[in-house]
Amino acid sequence: MGKSLRKIKRGRETIAFPARKNGKVADQVMQAWNKGFAAGAKQQMKQDTEIMMEWLGRLEEIEGIGPKMAWKIREHFLDFMREKRERDER
Repeated sequence: MGKSLRKIKRGRETIAFPARKNGKVADQVMQAWNKGFAAGAKQQMKQDTEIMMEWLGRLEEIEGIGPKMAWKIREHFLDFMREKRERDER
């Protein structure tokens, strides 16, 4: 989750809206907000992944990067992502 998303997520708890007086309505509003937030975050992650995969697939187009260096960059990126996922799962 990016810095901006964390700020938004933290800030949503302090949003002032009239439904806050009615606990049930406030809960429903927050559930709807959370559902929309999660859907948006999921969509953003999908788009980010597609862009990164496209970029990794086109590394050889950069002047000075041949197939061997492109392979090393891709391998390093995938290792980094694997390690990050393992850290996050702990």
